[in-house]
Amino acid sequence: MMLMLFLLALLATQSDLVGGLESGSLLLDLTQLAAGNATRETTTCVEQLRELHNAWQHGHSWALKAFDASGSGYHNFMLGNSFWLGNRWTCRSLNEQLLQVFTQRQEQLLRQRAPFVHDYRVVYLRANSPWQLTLSLKEPPLLHIGLCVPHSCDPLQLDKLLRETLTAAGQRMERLERLQLRPELVYTKQPAPGRLAFRWLLLLAFSLLLLLLLPLLGRSRWAGSSRLLACFDVANNWRRLWQLPGAGRTPEIAVIHGLRVCSAFVLLGFHVVWYQFFSVNHSANLAAKLAKLCTQHAYLPAALEVFFVVSGFLTVSNFLGNDALQRCIASDTLGGNVRRFGRQLAQRYLRLAPLQLLVVLLSVLSFGHHRVASVFHLIEPLDELCSRHWWRNLLFVQNLYPIKEMCCNWTWSLGCDMQFHIIAMLLLYVHTRHPQLVRRLVLMLLLANVLYTVLLQIVLDVPSTIEAMYGVGDWLYTSPLVRMLSYLIGGIYGYAHARGLPEPFAALFPNKLAKCALAAVAVWLAFQLQVLQLASPAAMGCALVLLRGGISTATAHLIRCSFQIDRSWKVTRWLVQFLELDWFQPLNRLTYALYLLNPLIILNLYYSLSDAIPADVGLLIFLCVAHLVIVLVLSVPLTLFFELPFNRLSNLLLASSFPKSKSS
Repeated sequence: MMLMLFLLALLATQSDLVGGLESGSLLLDLTQLAAGNATRETTTCVEQLRELHNAWQHGHSWALKAFDASGSGYHNFMLGNSFWLGNRWTCRSLNEQLLQVFTQRQEQLLRQRAPFVHDYRVVYLRANSPWQLTLSLKEPPLLHIGLCVPHSCDPLQLDKLLRETLTAAGQRMERLERLQLRPELVYTKQPAPGRLAFRWLLLLAFSLLLLLLLPLLGRSRWAGSSRLLACFDVANNWRRLWQLPGAGRTPEIAVIHGLRVCSAFVLLGFHVVWYQFFSVNHSANLAAKLAKLCTQHAYLPAALEVFFVVSGFLTVSNFLGNDALQRCIASDTLGGNVRRFGRQLAQRYLRLAPLQLLVVLLSVLSFGHHRVASVFHLIEPLDELCSRHWWRNLLFVQNLYPIKEMCCNWTWSLGCDMQFHIIAMLLLYVHTRHPQLVRRLVLMLLLANVLYTVLLQIVLDVPSTIEAMYGVGDWLYTSPLVRMLSYLIGGIYGYAHARGLPEPFAALFPNKLAKCALAAVAVWLAFQLQVLQLASPAAMGCALVLLRGGISTATAHLIRCSFQIDRSWKVTRWLVQFLELDWFQPLNRLTYALYLLNPLIILNLYYSLSDAIPADVGLLIFLCVAHLVIVLVLSVPLTLFFELPFNRLSNLLLASSFPKSKSS
């Protein structure tokens, strides 16, 4: 501690000789502005800043603590470090005695308080320097500088003083000239948790009330007499949540459960890195790790294709496996089929919408809190986005809008899934009367999707970098026209399974020569992508199609093999047996809540911290495991009190007009 005080005093004495911000302390420049009468205002704030500067020059411990609590730096400015936050606890020690139970030494540092109250503020500056690394992935990060200033400095007055300080510093600072730094004040904030405590209290009260009422409802005499209220029977839903396949009334495909769980775990790990880079850590080190995940390990973010394949497979196979339903559709009138189609869409909507809307509500509340309490600038203000665009999530059309405007942008896949489901059901209804026409349409859609994806890469002339591909993510990542490939493959395999046809991949590549040709194309594309600068847009488009098509086909192949495991290869049998393990089955019922909840929990953790987490590999692995445990625990009540009841309610909706069919 004495060494720190000596260094601070040394910097204070050198500041007059060198001038300016050689120590990188914005607080020092602010107090010098007030002490040098550079401002014409004489307010309580200015007087106390002068007193702080005088105490700093005389080495008073309370003043040293104020400077120690304030951020200083401009180190690693070019490659992404934008946080010089200081320490808000050290700032508190000016107003109250902290850590008295820890040490009996240097008591004067703890006892000497400031003669006036200090507050911790965060100043957000725009660098405006050509030397700062900028990416098209997001706006250049703002500089975050913590200041411990007198409480009398109200926000408007502090903003005015800071602008004068930055102007004066820019005129005399040689270091700022070398970096061509023209800092511009964006805004200031006093992190003050507790202002939104009332809204959080209401949310907590609502949750507790729900937890109390639903068990009572489940045990009441009305739950036994009303099928509608029985959907919310907590005891019954708890048993359904943990039952193994075969224990219920409807058959389930166990391998699908394992695929969903593994894919959800992979996406959670990817989100830990992705949202850290897009929220609180803008370093080049983390950017390199993220680029490596997206290029050398592109199958990790592509794990989302598994959900589209499973959805397509189940939609088609369940429909075609229900002969009674097809006969009803074929013999019914147009009006009757429209009503039946509307009820089926309502069932799908009730499965997806309630939990998504709950997550939107939690996002608005939590990010409204972080807007006031977090020391970080909110790069993606979910509270504002969801307040403006919540109706897009309500209608499942959020993926049709730019990524930067999405409320809870990770829910774009739900919009795709809902749109695919509508198209699939329309085709299946037509299939009952015109099967040959629908088969041709599906093949045309598959070929059109492949051509569209490749030609889009060529037309947009997208360079083979993550930054450039993210810039056209609205066209290539969240677009349903591109994402339809996986759903189509799942639907084709579901059709082959329901009709007892040969496996589609074996029919398309019937001999070793065809398989070797496909392998040669894959190897050539992999070689091209090793040197990203040499990869053409056409090669990138082909690689994108091959990657998504390969993962989708492998997923559908595992599902199909689970029905004829004895005729499969040894490796395939081992994978199927692994995915059918009993402990995967209950976790499958948590995957929807886990997928919706994990980005929200990850972002809430990052914005609750007082500094960015380093991009160390071991620490990232630890974060993945910790988030997995936390999200799994929180997914249980969300699934129990929201997803399962509304799933049962959606099934009840169709009971009167749909013959009983298989369910996943």
